Amino acid sequence: MAVFKKYNGKKINSKHPAYSKARWWVYRRVKSHKTIHQVIPEARTREEAELAERQLVKQLFDKSYGITDTTTTFTDFVESTYRKYVEQNNVNKGAKNLYIKLLLKHFKSQPLHTITPQNCRDCRSKLQSGKNQRKKKSSLSPSSVNRIMSTLSKIFSLACEEGILDRNPMQYVKALPEPPPRKRLLTAEQKEALWKELESDQLLYRLVQLAVNMPLRRGQLLALDENVIDFENQRVWVIGSKGRPPRSVPINATATSVLRDMIADKQLPFPITDFRKRWNAVLIRAKINKPGGTREENYHFHDLRTYFASELIRRNTNPLIVQNLFAHSDMSITNIYAETDADLMLEAVKQLDNSKSETLGIEKAGGNSVRIESSSP
Repeated sequence: MAVFKKYNGKKINSKHPAYSKARWWVYRRVKSHKTIHQVIPEARTREEAELAERQLVKQLFDKSYGITDTTTTFTDFVESTYRKYVEQNNVNKGAKNLYIKLLLKHFKSQPLHTITPQNCRDCRSKLQSGKNQRKKKSSLSPSSVNRIMSTLSKIFSLACEEGILDRNPMQYVKALPEPPPRKRLLTAEQKEALWKELESDQLLYRLVQLAVNMPLRRGQLLALDENVIDFENQRVWVIGSKGRPPRSVPINATATSVLRDMIADKQLPFPITDFRKRWNAVLIRAKINKPGGTREENYHFHDLRTYFASELIRRNTNPLIVQNLFAHSDMSITNIYAETDADLMLEAVKQLDNSKSETLGIEKAGGNSVRIESSSP
């Protein structure tokens, strides 16, 4: 039997009590070395399962003999396959849905097999000249365009895996050059000015105190409430970010004190409805941001994560611990936040002044040449 029902991993017949809610499966050996063995969750009747079986056999036949799928459109594949991939792999759903919207607007119902590398470059150019999501006059940044094009490449890769395409047209499209990352650390004077201005806004002051003592994003901080705080074990449970599951985060004495004060004042969850307005006003008064400054020029609340990481580095914290605090899957992501400020680098080289190892003297050796000799015997 090529189609059958399975329940708890075992094949069952119509007499089984769970037969009605079990799912249909297809098992079909095509030739001697190719086998179709997969679930058909959409099938409700044997006839539907057998129809799915015939379609799977045809797809395998077409792939074996180089027959291209000319019916699947870009929209069809995104809606039927890529959205399912996003859900199953816990990627950043909010960002991916925005990227999908922009890509669907460009490719619409164009058949997948007709999309060329030049079509992809045309899409990239259109994104470059388009408006950003806040509808300002400035266009999308190169890094934003590259992220969208990376999503497009993944869509084509999935189509290749499904046998719909023979090659990914994005493999011939180069990424846009991106500007060097902006400096995200405040100077000592800027830090002092920021804390001074925050004193006039108790709620925002407490939010920033938590941000520089906990590895959490703004949304996670704003969602904290009394029920997720375990003062006895010095931990809080926070909602996941970018599709990740909730996790436990340690809290130090400073964060504990702030959270206790907020619970006493009934300020959890944070009753902030005009965060952006209040935050920008503080930064402008502290002369860190300029009125009307660009995204690249301004300091952002998210940059406080760099503040947090840099303070840990200043105290010689193991980089692996920093990575685990941020819940990053790769150290290269953590390195984005792990910046060192100029003062810390100056202190590092000053340590050589007091070194007990041999000192080096520099002497001219005639002309413009210079040699380095040891001054010790």
